[in-house]
Amino acid sequence: MWRGLVIGIFVLASACTDRRPAPNGVPYIIERDGGGQIISALADRARLMAWGQPVVIRDYCASVCVVFTTMPNACIEADARIGFHSSSVNRGPVGNPQMAKHMRAGVKRMFLQEWQFVPPDQIHWISAAEYKALDPQARICPT
Repeated sequence: MWRGLVIGIFVLASACTDRRPAPNGVPYIIERDGGGQIISALADRARLMAWGQPVVIRDYCASVCVVFTTMPNACIEADARIGFHSSSVNRGPVGNPQMAKHMRAGVKRMFLQEWQFVPPDQIHWISAAEYKALDPQARICPT
């Protein structure tokens, strides 16, 4: 049973075409990232967390990209913007609930109360400072 599940996950993850490049330098830069498929972003998040080296979020990070903001090895540049909207996949545990699992504190609260209802073709933007105020565990990159 487990072998089939592992093979299924591998096939599904490899079928996603919006994967971020593998780490090839330190720090890894996530820049002008507008999101993509949830399964791709979660696979990339797991890879970057296992890699363990610094990850810098630069310029803007929107939609599913927000799952990178809570990685222990990630920081957000002070002039970056973070954008939220409703997932376009909202059935069962997929979509907004899956996104919310990777949010903390006030960011998670605001997402669940308001931002998950922003239509998928629109974005609610906040600054890195606003993000940090809502999630005190978030790290702003040193200058």
